[in-house]
Amino acid sequence: MTTRPTFDTTAVSGSDADGRPIGAREGSDAASGFRSPWAPPLTGSSPETAGPGAAPFGPPPAGQIPPGGFPGGLPAGPATGALPVSVSPGGENPPPGQNPPPPGQSPLPPGQNPPTGPRPGSPWGPPPSAPWPGGSGGSGQGPGQSWTAPGYPPPAGAFGTGGGPGGPGGPSTDSARPGPARGRRRLVAAAVALALVSGGIGGGVGALVASQDDSGGVTSTDAGLNRDANGAPVAPAANGTVSKAAQVILPSVVTISEVSRTEAGTGSGVIIRQDGYILTNNHVVSGASNGGSLTVTLQSGERLDATVWGTDPSSDLAVIKIDKTGLPAATFGDSDALQIGELVVAVGSPLGLNGTVTSGIVSAVHRPVRTGDSTVQDQNAVLDAIQTDTAINPGNSGGPLVNSDGQIVGINSAIATVGGSSGPFGQEQQSGNIGVGFAIASNYAQKIAEQLITSRRAAHPYLGVSAADVSSDPTGASGEGAKIVKLVGGGPAEQAGLVVGDVITKVDDRVVADTDALIAAVRAHDIGATVAVTYTRDGQTQTAQVKLAQQP
Repeated sequence: MTTRPTFDTTAVSGSDADGRPIGAREGSDAASGFRSPWAPPLTGSSPETAGPGAAPFGPPPAGQIPPGGFPGGLPAGPATGALPVSVSPGGENPPPGQNPPPPGQSPLPPGQNPPTGPRPGSPWGPPPSAPWPGGSGGSGQGPGQSWTAPGYPPPAGAFGTGGGPGGPGGPSTDSARPGPARGRRRLVAAAVALALVSGGIGGGVGALVASQDDSGGVTSTDAGLNRDANGAPVAPAANGTVSKAAQVILPSVVTISEVSRTEAGTGSGVIIRQDGYILTNNHVVSGASNGGSLTVTLQSGERLDATVWGTDPSSDLAVIKIDKTGLPAATFGDSDALQIGELVVAVGSPLGLNGTVTSGIVSAVHRPVRTGDSTVQDQNAVLDAIQTDTAINPGNSGGPLVNSDGQIVGINSAIATVGGSSGPFGQEQQSGNIGVGFAIASNYAQKIAEQLITSRRAAHPYLGVSAADVSSDPTGASGEGAKIVKLVGGGPAEQAGLVVGDVITKVDDRVVADTDALIAAVRAHDIGATVAVTYTRDGQTQTAQVKLAQQP
């Protein structure tokens, strides 16, 4: 349970790898040491190539074309990578010995149209072969490079020296272009993305126009953007996905708001009967049990008053009720069937954000965890928990953990933290999710919920012993069992022949590493069930059959 904090927005600032502010625009001014690959070609002499021995800039004056043309084509343009002033329709220079056609005259035979796509070998066409092993040659990305090349054809005014390996936009091999080209491409991409976002905020999305291309169901906006025009509804989620699980469970998840004499906060819950019964954590509603009030908010936004129907502080579970029928009740799954690494989804209201969906995996099962509720005096208040790396935060308490079918396999209850910090007014603050969360196993939660609905109270099995941890590990990371230090007279353990000093190491097939593990293992069974208790006495391992009784 949590109160909702204030959310702040922070402006991004800083400089790029070249020491310039990130927000700076890349222009075509000569004062810049480098030029954007998307800047238009320069029209005057280039300061990057000026000097003795520099190549001629631009096309030669009229009448100065050598006989047979320039070897290898026209002289190179500016070192920034601008296109030559006179190029063929495909973006290539005329072959050796052939001068460019006079102005206004097409170089193609009559009746032949120029090609509409990039020609192989042209600056914007696909390279003739893959420049990197295993590549297609059209990616424009070399080994170890995190950026990708712009696709072809290029934007109007883009440079066109052919780039480096991988085609246009690949790592440049032009020795006349100094500077980290790769870093500049990253900066330009970021600037473009920022501009698009700003444009979207300022001017909105342009109206759709009727023109369609041959890709089917795609229209163009008045800003020249492509958009799907099929108008199809959202595709149904595939089975076994987070989306499918969320669609199944979300209608059954509620936000619970509690106001008591000493606190106010929010938690989560899940509808388990269509006539208004909701399962949650005891610590979410304990304040309302002592004179406070509860409000439930459905996924539809409807708010309803709720009453506490029954609580069990020892298991940290509670059932509340709202006066409404026809509700979408969730389905319980089999928590004993969970596999380590299986996909699970948590749904709830972390930080008051109702209907939040997060996903992860099952990290461990049968993890004994104490409830941590300081108001609970029962020393047996230990959860037989599922550990998950799913993001669980304050406010998720009482919400469901579901499998890929959207079935309840746990009730989110606790998280591990790395220690809180003090707030500005001395309040203790939680660290939030660190990837170690715990949920009460659904098989156990269902058993307690049924008792709370029918009798408004819950009963638990017990072994009839008081025990202490046994461990030779000074770090406490591993235990060797639970040593009996006291027996309940006439209790299940004493009747089965166990004595003080015996060290219990297993209950059925579950290893008992410490006292909490013993409590969790016993509580996983029903009252009256017979279990095999393995223990050591005088260095010898023995087994006793113990019939569990109801805890007084």
